[in-house]
Amino acid sequence: MSNEKSKQPADQELSKLKAELVKISKDVKGQMGLFMKHVESGKEVAIDADKIFPLGSVFKLAVMMEVFRQVDEGLLDMNEKLRLESRNYCIGSGILQYLTPGLELTIRDLVTLMIIATDNTASEMLWKRVGIQRVNMLIRDLGLARTSIYLPWREGFLLTMGKGPFKDMTAQEAARKWKGISDLERMKILNDIDTQYANLSIEDFRHEYENLYGMKEEKKFKIQREYDQVFDNLGTPREIGAMLEKILQGEGASSSSSKEMLAMLMRNPSGSTHPQFLSDDVMVAAKTGITAGTANSAGIIFIGPKSHIVLCIFFKNLIEKSPEKAQMAEARIARLIYDHFTRVKSA
Repeated sequence: MSNEKSKQPADQELSKLKAELVKISKDVKGQMGLFMKHVESGKEVAIDADKIFPLGSVFKLAVMMEVFRQVDEGLLDMNEKLRLESRNYCIGSGILQYLTPGLELTIRDLVTLMIIATDNTASEMLWKRVGIQRVNMLIRDLGLARTSIYLPWREGFLLTMGKGPFKDMTAQEAARKWKGISDLERMKILNDIDTQYANLSIEDFRHEYENLYGMKEEKKFKIQREYDQVFDNLGTPREIGAMLEKILQGEGASSSSSKEMLAMLMRNPSGSTHPQFLSDDVMVAAKTGITAGTANSAGIIFIGPKSHIVLCIFFKNLIEKSPEKAQMAEARIARLIYDHFTRVKSA
């Protein structure tokens, strides 16, 4: 009985924290999902944490983990070089799309670019090298039943441009059709698009996309959002949090690989909104994902050597063109959680 009484104040504190987080989310016109876990104590806060969200570039966490697992298994060598070819080029974030075909980069170079510069072309090259199905097998190995990571972004962008079997459909019709077909049918469509547009130049790719959506994606936001909310990799805040916890605990790959993954995530200068309101000496290992209508941040906040917070904050169906309001809410939430666990004993 005395044990239960001693837990009550802490539970009340956590409930109060959750209410404050919900209040912050109401400032954003969209749907928020949040999962927070203090790793050492096991304390959690969950707000729609099991609902499915488009991941944006957060999917790159899984590609990174599969690369390191294959290195651990001896299937890959970090010094192996891959050649940049026309079929690899992807628009959006990253610098490789502006470089000359034929450039050779090591696996380590590509992982670094994918995580630190969130380079879409790098993720395309790595994913095709490790195998698309291997990444989804990793997800199942980790026990993540609701997360599905199978859509490389080159093919994803092409789908949002009306390529493939949905070219004569409206965005709403294409989205509805995509949701209604099996994974096997989706994989066939992706393979067909990969083959059909293998020789599409990056200049034509970029020009056609910008004609549709603008250089700064300032045109046709509602249509773009309709596509982006469906033609994306999907996951839940809780399950992506579980993936991050495995990296932190050295369980997602070998201990040395896990440490290297964490180091890369810490060096990502635009990796997260989490540290925006935290002091510079607070270490954060994180990855963001931004698309039309989506603003995600998934990371680990290092409160101390033996105190870590896994925090995944996902927003979808945002009505604003700019994700800034959602990102500001994410930063405020991270600060509130950090303050809570530096103020309240976590044990």
